[in-house]
Amino acid sequence: MKKNILPLIATILIAITVSAQDTALTYPATYVETVLDAATLQSLSRDFSVDKVQRNADGTFNTRISLSYKEFDAFQALHIPYTVTPKTRAQVTMAHNYEQMTASWTRYPTYSTYLAIMDTFQTRYPNLCEIDTILATTPNGHKILCAHISNNLNDNEGKPSVCYISTIHGDEVVGYHEMLRLIHYLLTNYNTNSYITHLVNNIDLWICPLYNPDGTYFSSDNQINETPVSMRYNSHWEDLNRDFPLAGEPIAKSSYEPEIEAMMQFLSAHNFTLAANFHGGAEVFNYPWDTWMTWQRSHADADWWELVGRQFADTCHFVFPLFMNEEDNGVTEGGDWYVITGSMQDYHNWYLGTRHVTVEVSNDKVLNSSQLPIYWGYIYRSLLNFIAEADNGIHGTVTDSLTGEPLEALIYIANHDLDHSYVETSLPHGDYHRPIKGGQYAVTYSAEGYLPKTIVTNVVDGEKLVQNVQLSKPVGIDNYENKVTIYPNPAKDYVTVEVDGGLEIVDMALYDIHGRPVETFHETSLQRDGIIKLDFRALPFGTYILHLKTSDNREFIRKIIHNS
Repeated sequence: MKKNILPLIATILIAITVSAQDTALTYPATYVETVLDAATLQSLSRDFSVDKVQRNADGTFNTRISLSYKEFDAFQALHIPYTVTPKTRAQVTMAHNYEQMTASWTRYPTYSTYLAIMDTFQTRYPNLCEIDTILATTPNGHKILCAHISNNLNDNEGKPSVCYISTIHGDEVVGYHEMLRLIHYLLTNYNTNSYITHLVNNIDLWICPLYNPDGTYFSSDNQINETPVSMRYNSHWEDLNRDFPLAGEPIAKSSYEPEIEAMMQFLSAHNFTLAANFHGGAEVFNYPWDTWMTWQRSHADADWWELVGRQFADTCHFVFPLFMNEEDNGVTEGGDWYVITGSMQDYHNWYLGTRHVTVEVSNDKVLNSSQLPIYWGYIYRSLLNFIAEADNGIHGTVTDSLTGEPLEALIYIANHDLDHSYVETSLPHGDYHRPIKGGQYAVTYSAEGYLPKTIVTNVVDGEKLVQNVQLSKPVGIDNYENKVTIYPNPAKDYVTVEVDGGLEIVDMALYDIHGRPVETFHETSLQRDGIIKLDFRALPFGTYILHLKTSDNREFIRKIIHNS
């Protein structure tokens, strides 16, 4: 199949410019360039793979659109003037073994070399690095791998976790190269560089250098370059960064691309504190949301995102002022740049509560091999500092006050948290990690069967505040049996709320994940036996926070999941 497609792509891309009005083109995939006003850009970005968006002085945008063979006819039907992007080639040298790759870092790896490099990391540094498999076999027979780096690979010891993922678009390979070099840098500098040693000792780190190997090695396992040698899409011609479950909506599809299914399982298995995915075609720190512009829906921690984004870009500017300077001098809210839906960033933030950002690391998707060390010099300090940010903010454990056992707890900040920005503890340590902008917050800790506790705390930017919390079970009635039971949870139609111990529910409030009240119940409307049934049939699918008070003045906070 590849042999049949490639000559056709190459033939199409010979033309430097082709007018849509003059020539009707049908072909598997290519890039087209056009100039769009803001409204058209936002509209097109929802249906097509838009990249290399550059704002003009008159408010229009120079835009490149990647079109698969399934999309071209639909785009052409819009009658938007365009030109086909000319065929280009970066000057690429390939590495065929570990030594060639690491000697000067002026090569890209062949696929077999990539596998060998990852295996060598694990073999040479068995106490620091273990290679995990996210997907054993992609449709085209490649592996999606992840390097786990820690001073204790068997137990994260309650440390915050950070995940880096690169090259979801197969032809955006600068991040792929930089992630391999970052792994090497961390491993080779451990115990000799105090900063690196501190990071590895205090943060559980996971790095996936190549998320879309079928796209990167589209034409050959021995070559990487611009389209059509490498391709944006996966082997099914899907844009993986447009196909994750949509933020703000219930999961609508029963199955996803194999790469997405595997990544969703991987991300769900780890309670990551921070994450980033790396692209090419621009130079900007793109924080959530991609799905909405700021005026439509701002992230609860937008001020924190601005802070860490500014630090990321400014650190790059210190090395080279002309790098990472698009949009607001290198920082943008995703939708304010241009709206996309189905991104990995928004999925990870919305569904799993991880603070996940998209970083565009070079205007060229494939740099000349000789330029790779230069761009590494621009960005590696920012990559390290973002990892370190996971250890700032509010951290600690939530445990049982009597037994000391770690608890599954919800950490919720009233009048701040919305859209799944709250965090939860992880077992077996009961640890939580809450990056947040400096300020004063009332933080509420709650767990099933325990009295919630609210602590007013002061956070300082760039510093770590340790706040270990012990929760107590209610005392004095039926030997601690006074507790709230909610079932079923997750719920489909109805939720039953029951209080043991002969007490009454005297007040109840249900909030959606945006912090907005859904319905408030008062004493006169409650059943008198401590049981009430909530009707969820008319409510949208999603997560809800239930606050309730019992007749002995005890308060409880519970999370309820409503799905199909």
